[in-house]
Amino acid sequence: MASTYQEQFQDNYQPSWPFYNVISSTLDPSASAADFSSSFTLPQSADVDEMDLIMDHHFSSMLTAEDLADSPASDDDGFGMITLSTDELLTGLDRFDPNLSDSSQRDNNQDGGYWSPTPSILSKVANPNPALDIPMEESELGNQISVFHLLKAYGEAMEGGHRELGDVIMANVSEKVSPAGDSLERLAFNLSQDLQKEVDYIKQEALKNFESAFRAFYQIFPYGRFAHFAANSAMVESIPAEAETVHIVDFDVGEGVQWPPVIEALARLGKKVKLTVVDWESQATGTDQDSDWAPAMWNLEEVKARLMDHSCRVGSNLIIESTRIDDLAGGIRGAKRASEWRVFNCMVGLPHMRRVRSRKLVEEFLTTANELVAESGRGMVTRGDGEAWEHLKGCSGFGSFFEGNMVYYMSLLESIELNFPELAEARMALECLFVAPFISSEAWFQRWVEMSEMQGKGKGRKEIMEKWRVSRESLEEAKEMVKESQTSYGVRTGGESENEMVLEWKGTPLVRVSSTWRN
Repeated sequence: MASTYQEQFQDNYQPSWPFYNVISSTLDPSASAADFSSSFTLPQSADVDEMDLIMDHHFSSMLTAEDLADSPASDDDGFGMITLSTDELLTGLDRFDPNLSDSSQRDNNQDGGYWSPTPSILSKVANPNPALDIPMEESELGNQISVFHLLKAYGEAMEGGHRELGDVIMANVSEKVSPAGDSLERLAFNLSQDLQKEVDYIKQEALKNFESAFRAFYQIFPYGRFAHFAANSAMVESIPAEAETVHIVDFDVGEGVQWPPVIEALARLGKKVKLTVVDWESQATGTDQDSDWAPAMWNLEEVKARLMDHSCRVGSNLIIESTRIDDLAGGIRGAKRASEWRVFNCMVGLPHMRRVRSRKLVEEFLTTANELVAESGRGMVTRGDGEAWEHLKGCSGFGSFFEGNMVYYMSLLESIELNFPELAEARMALECLFVAPFISSEAWFQRWVEMSEMQGKGKGRKEIMEKWRVSRESLEEAKEMVKESQTSYGVRTGGESENEMVLEWKGTPLVRVSSTWRN
C-alpha cells in the first residue's frame, strides 16, 4: 500500500491551500464560548459596511508570514486566507447580548442509536446536566417535555395520514420554541420553520456575511473536513504507481473545497489530474431542495476557474470539465485509457453543502460509478454521507423515521453548541445557514416517501466491488483531527471489511465515508 495521504502531501510538502490543514488546525473544536469571535454576531448597531470591515480584518490576517513565504499561491484563486487564527478570530465577546444565551447544557450521557430513538431523546429532555450551577426552571423543563411529545405526536399523525392534524400540532410547536433554546427546542424551531417569521430575519442577517461564515464553519467544525480527509486519504493511497492520470468524477463539487489538497498531493507525485464534475446548474431535476436557502459562494464556472488557477500555482497539470448526470456514463466510457486511474466521488448531506440531493440521483450515480469501474477493472468509488438516511432504512413507518432524524439532528445541533454555549447569536447564524436546510417537517416526509419507493431496489444484486480497508494511519490522523481525546467527537471504522470511517458525537454517527475499489 502506498504511504498515507497525509505523509504524501504534508510531511514533505507544505500545501499552499491552508483551508484543509487537517492536523495542525489552529482552532480547538472544544474551545469555550469565551474563545469565539463576535465576527459572527449580527449586531444591530453595525451596518453592512462596518461588518464587512470586521470580516476583512479577521480573514485577511489569518495567514502568517511563514505561510506566505512557503506558499506558491496567492489568495487570488479564492482558496487562500482561510486558516483561522485563534488569537485573531476569538475576540470581542462584549458585543454579544448575554440574554440570548442558553441557561442549560446537554446531558453528557448518550445511549444513542437510531433503532431506539425515543429513550435517547427523552433522556435529554428529562435529565438536565446535574453539574450545572443554575438549575433548569420547572416551567422550562415542562416546555421541553411538551415539545418532545408534540413532535412525537406529529410523526404519528403523519404516519396515520392525518396531515391536517399534523399541521395543527406543528403550529402549536412553533409557539413554544425559539432559535436560542436547547438542541431539542432549536430542532423544533427549524422543523416548524415554514411557520416562523423569525427564520427569514435570521437568514437575511446571516447572509450578509455568508462567505466568511462558510469558511469559518468548514474550518471550525469537523464534518466536512473529516469527510474530505477520509475520502481523499483512500483515494490517494489507492493510486497504482503506473497510473499516469487520475480521473476524478465528482457528484457535487459545490465550492470545490475538497480538491485543492488532492491537486497538490498528486502534483507532488507527478500525476496528471482530470476532474469531471456533474453540472447541476444546467438541469432542473425537480427533486432536490437546492441551494436557494443560501447561495453558492461561486457558480460552477467560477469554481472551475479557481481550481484551474490554483493548479497552475502549485504546478499541477489539471484538466477540468463538466457533464450532465444523464450523459455521465457515455462520456466516461468513451474516454477509457489504460494509464488512467478513475475515482468516483459522491458527497451528500454534509452541513457545509447546504442542499439535499435526491437519493434516487445519488443511487443512480453510484450504480453508474460501480459499473464503470467494474467494466474497466480498475478504479475506486468514495462516498461520504452527512445524513441519517442509511441508518433509517429499516424504519417500519414515518413515526420511527421522524424520531430517528430527531436524534441525528439533535446530536448535530448539540455538537455545534459545544463551541457556542453562550454565543446564541453566532450559533443561530451558522445553524440557519448550514443546518436549517436539512431540517424541515415537510421535507422529512418527502424523504420518507422517497425511501419507501426505493425499498427493495438493489437487493440481491451481485457485489462487483471490493472493500477498501481504512488504513490505521488514516484512522489515527482522523482521530487527531477531531481531537478525540479532548472532545465528545469519536472516530471509528465500520462496514463488513472496515471500509468505512465514521465520525460520531457521543456515540451517534454524524458522518460516514466508505470506499470500494477494483484493481
